[in-house]
Amino acid sequence: MTDANTPKTGPVTTRTGAVRTITAAVGEVLVSARGLQKSFGDRQVMKNVDFDMLVGDITVIIGKSGSGKSTLLRALAGLTEPDDGRIMFDGEIVFDEQKRTPVWKEVDSYIGMIFQSYTLWPHMDVAKNLTLAPRKKLGMSEDEAMERAKKSLAEVGMSQHLHSRPAQLSGGERQRAAIARALMMEPKLLLCDEITSALDPPVAAEVLGVLQRLKEEEGIAVALVTHDMAFASKAADRLVFFHEGEIAVNTTPDEAFNRSDNPELKKFVDAVRF
Repeated sequence: MTDANTPKTGPVTTRTGAVRTITAAVGEVLVSARGLQKSFGDRQVMKNVDFDMLVGDITVIIGKSGSGKSTLLRALAGLTEPDDGRIMFDGEIVFDEQKRTPVWKEVDSYIGMIFQSYTLWPHMDVAKNLTLAPRKKLGMSEDEAMERAKKSLAEVGMSQHLHSRPAQLSGGERQRAAIARALMMEPKLLLCDEITSALDPPVAAEVLGVLQRLKEEEGIAVALVTHDMAFASKAADRLVFFHEGEIAVNTTPDEAFNRSDNPELKKFVDAVRF
C-alpha cells in the first residue's frame, strides 16, 4: 500500500470552483486516518482507528450496530468531529488537534456522502435537487449545472426522471437519484451509509451495481457500510470489520470470508448470511 505521505506527481482531478487540485492517482492513498477516537457520553464508539482508502477502490465496512462504522464515515465527511486523531486527504492534513484545518474547505466538496434516507427535497424535482449544491458551492451557471445533471442521471440510469418529483420515484430510483446528486460535485470519495438496507434485494443489487460501475469507469473511491455479503465478496477491494469501536479485521474479502480466524467476524458473517 502506498504511504499516505508519499509525494505524488501529476494532477488527476480539478474543476471549476475547486480551490485545490487532487493529485492522487489510481492505486494511491486518497484518505488516511490515524488514531481516531470518538465518544458519546460514556460510550466510546471509535478507539484509535487507523484507516486508509485508495483512489479507485471499494471498501466495504461491516459490523454490528453501534460498532463505529457510521461514525467513521461521518468523521471523514466532516459531519462529526473526532475527539482525537488525524485525517489526511490527498496528502494534506484536514483534521488535527480536535479541529478541521484550513485545507478542509478546499477539499470537502470532493467528498460525497449518501444516506439510507435519500435526503432529497420533496418540493423540488430531480433536476433542482441535483443542481442546487453545485450552483451555490461551485458557482456553476444554470445551463452548466443542468448539463451536468443530465450526465449524472445518465450514469445511474435515470435520464428519464430529470423532472420527476421524489414522490413519483421508487425507493431504488430515489437512491440512484441521491447517487447522481453526489456525482454533481465530481467527488473522488463516496461515503455510503446503509444505502440499500431499506431496499428489496433485486433493487439493492441495481444500486450497488451503479457504485461498482462508478469505481471502474470514474475511478471514484467508495466506502460502503452494508450487510450485503454477496456484494462485499464480489466487488470490494477491501473489507473492514468493526468490533466494539475498533477495526478488528482489514483485509481482502477472500481472506476475510475464507481464511480469517477472527471469531467475532465469523459470528457476524454467519448471522448476516443466515
